[in-house]
Amino acid sequence: MKDLIRALPEQLRTGAKLGTAARATKPFRSVISTGMGGSAAAGEILSMVRDDVVVHWDYDLPRGTSSADLVICTSWSGDTEETISSYHAARAVGADTLVITSGGALADLAHTDDTPIIMLPHVNDVPRTNVGLMTGAMFAALGLERQLPESWDASASEADGKALAEAIGDRMPVIYTSYPWRKLTGLWKMAYSETAKRQVMVNWFPSGAHNEIVGWEGPYAERVAFVLLRDSAEPPRYMHNFEALLALLPTKGYTVRTVGLSGNTLLEKVFTDYALALWTAYYAAIGLDVDPTATVLLDEFKKLKAHNT
Repeated sequence: MKDLIRALPEQLRTGAKLGTAARATKPFRSVISTGMGGSAAAGEILSMVRDDVVVHWDYDLPRGTSSADLVICTSWSGDTEETISSYHAARAVGADTLVITSGGALADLAHTDDTPIIMLPHVNDVPRTNVGLMTGAMFAALGLERQLPESWDASASEADGKALAEAIGDRMPVIYTSYPWRKLTGLWKMAYSETAKRQVMVNWFPSGAHNEIVGWEGPYAERVAFVLLRDSAEPPRYMHNFEALLALLPTKGYTVRTVGLSGNTLLEKVFTDYALALWTAYYAAIGLDVDPTATVLLDEFKKLKAHNT
């Protein structure tokens, strides 16, 4: 898995090259990004730079989707049932549709229907480590590849991720950030839950500064560790929330670590932080003696769901 994390920058470049072959050629009212788990990450990242993006974590499509919209169906395996249902729904309402996948039933449908498709190289079965490929492809398809980070080193945050994993130990991470960066907490939750096999709680300011604060009066100091994702360029009103929390939590016995978002652009900060999340999750898995790539419980769940269908 270490090599997969280090390959994220090259994945962005490869995905972008593939995505230019399926570039959208007309304007749309909105872009509906459908996908689940790691395959939804590209849409979440896209929504951080475009206000007309709707990220759909569900079956079918949002109410009101029509031929005025572009529906991007992203599934690493190509067999995600929710995303396949979104594909059929998009075809039913006459929406322009783009498929991003490495194979499976979704690829077969796209080829049969002559739907634009970006075929990604199937290098492994771990979608969360292939976010670079899917994001590069999606951005390039929309003509946004120039916004992607050109040069960054995903391995630069390995040591920080290892140290953060050691600080968290076997506690449940609680990830806080500010509202503009709230999408990052979802990326951390995805990476850590699947890799370290531990639950993750997330929130952002100002939401996390209200009723949730009272809940930390409970007996959790030995069970959770806080990770605060901070951008030095944030307005003072967010800074005040962080400073108050930093003054409060240690007095209650909580472990708190601060992570500064680094980079010159929004997307550099996003991908540098995502690499740190993956490194932290990887070393947490090693420390907890679990396989960082396995998803045993999820595989069992899918089998049971299929059996009951």
